[in-house]
Amino acid sequence: MRNYEIVFLVHPDQSDQTSSILSKLDKITKDSGGKVHRSENIGNRKLAYPIQDQFKASYGLLNIECNQEAINEIKNSFKFNDSIIRNLVLAVKKVNSDPSALLVQTKEDNEKDSYQEAREAANKAEEEEAKEASKQNVEKAAENIEEIKEENK
Repeated sequence: MRNYEIVFLVHPDQSDQTSSILSKLDKITKDSGGKVHRSENIGNRKLAYPIQDQFKASYGLLNIECNQEAINEIKNSFKFNDSIIRNLVLAVKKVNSDPSALLVQTKEDNEKDSYQEAREAANKAEEEEAKEASKQNVEKAAENIEEIKEENK
């Protein structure tokens, strides 16, 4: 048995199928007597260049140990699955079961995005408070002007 790393991209409109594709590939591997060392649903990411007029895709990653029959079946399933827009099957010498750099980067990007969204919400709240404070200041100034006018009469 050999070690393989498999990466595939799923059409963004069908990104919910990524998990089911991963489980199907896990099943093919285990049914052939192989092992799954890593199975990751990385999620939607921006592509470096458009593939089939798509600028985003959902990534799936597998590190498996299996025989050639299982790899042939996996490649065949990629051919006949319209939701998979690109795939790559690599034979590797060493099994890597650590989280992939792409998954780690995606999590970091999501954390940055949520931090930025929270920061924007806080800035918007501050702007609203500043607008409200300026309205109150304008109203007080108008009242003071009215009082001064009445005193001068």
